[in-house]
Amino acid sequence: MRIGFDAKKIVSNQTGIGNYSRNIVNALSAYPDNQYILFTPQRGTEACLRELQPSTSVSFVYPSAHSSFGQEWWRCRGIIKEIAGQRIDIFHGLSNELPSGIHRAGCKSVVTIHDLIFLRHPEYYNFIARQILKAKTYYACRHADKIIAISRQTKQDIMDFYQIPESKIEVVYQGCNQIFHHKVSKDVQLATQKFYRIPTRYILCVGTIEPRKNQLALVRVLPMLCEKIHLVLISKPTPYQHIIEEEAHQLGVQEQVHILNQVPNRDLPAIYQGSTLFAYLSFFEGFGIPVLEAVTSGVPVVAATGSCLEEAGGPDSIYCNPSDLTQIADMLNELLTHPAHTARMIQTGLKYAGAFTESLVTRQLLSVYNQLLLRE
Repeated sequence: MRIGFDAKKIVSNQTGIGNYSRNIVNALSAYPDNQYILFTPQRGTEACLRELQPSTSVSFVYPSAHSSFGQEWWRCRGIIKEIAGQRIDIFHGLSNELPSGIHRAGCKSVVTIHDLIFLRHPEYYNFIARQILKAKTYYACRHADKIIAISRQTKQDIMDFYQIPESKIEVVYQGCNQIFHHKVSKDVQLATQKFYRIPTRYILCVGTIEPRKNQLALVRVLPMLCEKIHLVLISKPTPYQHIIEEEAHQLGVQEQVHILNQVPNRDLPAIYQGSTLFAYLSFFEGFGIPVLEAVTSGVPVVAATGSCLEEAGGPDSIYCNPSDLTQIADMLNELLTHPAHTARMIQTGLKYAGAFTESLVTRQLLSVYNQLLLRE
């Protein structure tokens, strides 16, 4: 097969969808009988390209020199001629969208839908961003030959909001990057903690600092905990970060709150594995890959109810109402004071994480591709 990908986020986004997209291409490159063509409007950043594994089955296509309408126009419309010229069998939009006119490209099309949070919780998006997301996602869902939902929750949302038939949607979970499956030595853990000035006992939360992710709740429960444990938040810099910092000062816990920006992926396993607990209290998610990364790293998890985090964390993680500070504090205290309980959670969590290996997810994805072509 010749499989094309919208690779904008592969080469330019170091978090979330960028990681998802790179993981897919890296995993697929283990099947070199296929060719994987990455269509990207720009060369991208060195940090992102470094995370792509070298492979003779992976190549790039950029806008032609005479394409004068701009990179975004090429990605959304002008790319159709390039897809047809490359004799692509399947074009896969990895981030909720497909180029306009994809039906004219002479290939099958697949789109991954990560979430419809902009419809469920429009208050988290500005008006213009929301309208763009609505238009692109609706078009992709209507015109794709197959939709991949990254969770059962997202599949249900696609059916409810867009009235897409269930038969058109396949749930293929995100694979957990292989780096989280490898045990980091104690020396590496300690060296990483020293480099980032992280204390030895800490609650970890990884994810963009923004209102929807609800890191504020974790800051507010610190005075309610049974020990003076620290809180480590890992995120790219955001305007909302100063709200977290101000709240920590107001509560007198500023020395316990550590915000780390721009942590490279290679350092994350050591930080995960060195943590005492992982907490993820987002009000809504499409899947919640940091929860799976924590479970895979052998860390007990407290996560929020209300979306799909039970799918990422499995039946033996603990779930609570993200708006109930007392309940959150009680659950964190339960784990902090009962090491036997956390030990059981770790063992059952590791077993659950075995269902999310890259090889298994890749085989499911290839099955979707093959079934599409067999239907011709």
